[in-house]
Amino acid sequence: MNKEIIENILLTLINEFKKDEEEKYNAVSNTIYSIHKSFLYEEELKTNRLNEIFSKIKIIIEKVKNEMKKFPPQFCIFDVVNLQRHENYNSNLLAKFLKINIENEGTELSFVKDFLIYLNDKFKWGYYGLKNIEELEEINHLDIKIKREEYAGSRRIDLFISYKKDFAIIIENKIYAGEQDNQLDDYYQNKKKDNYKNLYMIFLTPSGYEPYTLSEKSKKELGNNFQTLKHSDIALWLENILENEKYSFLHDSNILFKDNDNKYIKDYRLLKSAIIQTIHNANMISNNTKELDMTKSKIQELLEANIFKDIQTVEDAEEYRKIFTSVIDIINQKQIHIIVKPHIEFTEKVLEYLKNNDKSKYYIFLTERKIINDIYQEGYSHNIKYSFCNGEVELILESSKDCFFFIFTCII
Repeated sequence: MNKEIIENILLTLINEFKKDEEEKYNAVSNTIYSIHKSFLYEEELKTNRLNEIFSKIKIIIEKVKNEMKKFPPQFCIFDVVNLQRHENYNSNLLAKFLKINIENEGTELSFVKDFLIYLNDKFKWGYYGLKNIEELEEINHLDIKIKREEYAGSRRIDLFISYKKDFAIIIENKIYAGEQDNQLDDYYQNKKKDNYKNLYMIFLTPSGYEPYTLSEKSKKELGNNFQTLKHSDIALWLENILENEKYSFLHDSNILFKDNDNKYIKDYRLLKSAIIQTIHNANMISNNTKELDMTKSKIQELLEANIFKDIQTVEDAEEYRKIFTSVIDIINQKQIHIIVKPHIEFTEKVLEYLKNNDKSKYYIFLTERKIINDIYQEGYSHNIKYSFCNGEVELILESSKDCFFFIFTCII
């Protein structure tokens, strides 16, 4: 085979190879272009779908707002002054109600005893170890101790009710803030040492969810003596008081009393008003108000007219569920961002002061994103931790969904 023939064969092979590679390249390019075009088309469909859904949602929201205008105006003082979900004030309010003791026509009317009876009937607590309901009712109101911020080691219990050594009730009130490590377990283990004949625990929350800081061992020991309670249950207890015949005098505009030659008026309108406002507030915390029920009914009606007709399969329902879940999650994050903004601004001022005036560097701080994420995930955030006295004492600037405050912690 001569040189010319060999060269021609090689050139032919090279050309064929190039041609083959070019075809492969073109095929790959066409495939990529097709995929990209398909992706853009699907994204356009999704965008159009979302726009269609959100336009319908906007219509629903406007119609619900217009429908709500037809309802009587709702006024909650706690909401107006931004104290609706403040746990400390909420616990103070509950403690104040429990301490109410009224003498009426020779009869002692004790709110705390009514509360104990309400809990006993609801949870079947066997009259707290007493013989019967009569013995419970005969307890002297002053012998029942109602304490706020009761010490349990280094911790403090929101509300503690006790009667001599016969029984005690631990009440932990949670609205926004998350649980601290081993919080409920520490409460129980500490108060167990006080040797009450009967020890009970209530976890009070907006929805009645189960805690995660009470160990299985402690739960087993407590048994039925541990219960969850919703804020709407507090509302129900107060509603029972308003409806109880023995408290009928609360509904009188005023009551004229005579004491020898003196006349005076007992006016219970303020107490009744406080009870009504607290009932409304507790129901709002638990999303259990009549106006919310009416709103849900209207939303149901509008959804059926505007969106439910598009939901014909499980896949359709799942698509809408994912969209609404994502929307709720995004709105919750936005809400927290708005709430926490002044907290972060204050934290930055404290941090700036520390940087300019404290060269010890005995402090750590979180970024804005970390603070927001912690509050969203845990319900609270330790914005700044400052150590002094050789690290034996900590001062913590903490944020929650409804406030920011300082906490002193002794490490000793």
